[in-house]
Amino acid sequence: MRRITSLLLSCILGIGMFGRNTVFVQAKETADSVVASMTIDQKLAQMIMPSLRTWNDQDLTAMNGELSSALAKYDFGGVILFSQNTKDAAQTTELINGIQKAHLSGGFKSKLFVAIDQEGGRVTRLQTGTKMPGNMALAATGNATNAFKAANVIGRELAVQGFNLDFAPVVDVNNNPENPVIGVRSFSDDPAVVARFGAQFVKGLHSQKVMACLKHFPGHGDTNVDSHTGLPVINKTYEELEKNELVPYVSLVSNADFIMTAHIQYPQIEKDTYVSKANGQKINLPATLSKKILTGILREKLGYKGLIITDSMEMKAISDNFDKVDASAMAINAGADMILMPVQLSSDKALKELDAYMDGLLTKVKSGEISEDRINESVKRIIETKNKYGLLNTSVEASSKKAADVVGSRQNKAVEWEIAKAGVTAVKNDGVCPIEKDKKVVVFYPQADQLGSIQNGIDIAGASAASLICYGKGLDASADSAIQNADVVVCLSTCATGEELHKNTEVKTLVEKTKLADKKIVVLSTNLPYDLRELENADALVACYGPGINVTAAIYKLF
Repeated sequence: MRRITSLLLSCILGIGMFGRNTVFVQAKETADSVVASMTIDQKLAQMIMPSLRTWNDQDLTAMNGELSSALAKYDFGGVILFSQNTKDAAQTTELINGIQKAHLSGGFKSKLFVAIDQEGGRVTRLQTGTKMPGNMALAATGNATNAFKAANVIGRELAVQGFNLDFAPVVDVNNNPENPVIGVRSFSDDPAVVARFGAQFVKGLHSQKVMACLKHFPGHGDTNVDSHTGLPVINKTYEELEKNELVPYVSLVSNADFIMTAHIQYPQIEKDTYVSKANGQKINLPATLSKKILTGILREKLGYKGLIITDSMEMKAISDNFDKVDASAMAINAGADMILMPVQLSSDKALKELDAYMDGLLTKVKSGEISEDRINESVKRIIETKNKYGLLNTSVEASSKKAADVVGSRQNKAVEWEIAKAGVTAVKNDGVCPIEKDKKVVVFYPQADQLGSIQNGIDIAGASAASLICYGKGLDASADSAIQNADVVVCLSTCATGEELHKNTEVKTLVEKTKLADKKIVVLSTNLPYDLRELENADALVACYGPGINVTAAIYKLF
């Protein structure tokens, strides 16, 4: 792993946060006066960030009366949108304007945080615009300025549509190649590299007045379980985390607007247990629900002053094991300021579940299980952050026309292309690249949706004679014939998880067949670069660190 990641992903960059031209419009009313004027119901709602993804199982692309009523009823702190909401720039802008108008119609004094997971690479929610190379591709460029440039474009495209919070960057240290959920979303397995690139990414978002969120505290890199589907365990002491996973947070903690928690058990740190509703077994409280971790480590040891938000409470690590209201109360008592996605606003039935959920939290406040002091502490942070970013100024509205001009502009696409080319890494090249234009080339790829990216690279390179074969349903006799007729074989490997690394048999077979035919073969790793360790018999090994524009750039650079 070190041979590929540490060697290729190390770099040096300067740390700075807000650009000189950054201006925040603040309201005349102070955060203290806003908090003092709020009811306990409003304060609780400020700590909740529901999702707006679908309505009656259809993609939600415009507001409706039911949602408008819910947003006017509850003074939510924010909402999160997904790819189902973002068909194009003008539509997305109008949706967000509608969301904010509906909320403010309730007479509330602050606009909503409107959040999205726009990391770049594998996790890109906007359906139009640029799809910046992901974190590992950024670090592979060796130039940390590229992290700033990528985040600057991401921030520009988000802000013009009305988003004000990006749940990025991922600052997990990818120190486990078997990790099923982080992988190329991480900058590196070197915590110093993660810290340096993370700082520039935050700076890029801030240059566009978009809030940044570091995730997933205290670190999701050394897991072999995806917390979307299970409850991971990292059996490390605080001192061990301090040497690795916590390094980026120590470096960036003073500049983060938000830090997102990890649904991971750390039994060496948090020994308190809960009886899982799934199987009746005792489990250690995950970081999201741990006061020792959120308050003891993040607040007290690291001195963090910004907002703590949970990862989605709908993820199975939480939802399978904990009662929804209990889990939210535990997170609040542990030190979380905001609860992400405890409910979806997706149907009339879901809105009734929302009412029951909010009533449940209010009951816990009235019983003293959640203290009002704890709530006031969080709500003051929320309102202070909103004031800092102009969200107590309720008159600003995004322009759908401007959004259509900015999102996916030629200028933004040019930045995307230059970074993508810089990130492509030749791990091995035994004289086969660049491929001469008169050579017969066959490209094998496993997934039909990769064809466009491959064809774009071929067209830009002017290598129109190359033939393309999808091997997604297995290899057959036509593969042998194609290899025999080619001068150079190019094969795409797409391993995204540790499990897939062990099942990459078809790529290995293609390498063996090509070598037996005495032909040259180039392997492009389009996701986790660790697959290249098992394919060293190939003549050239190229790491792309992601699909889409990364693949296009890699194909282009072969010629």
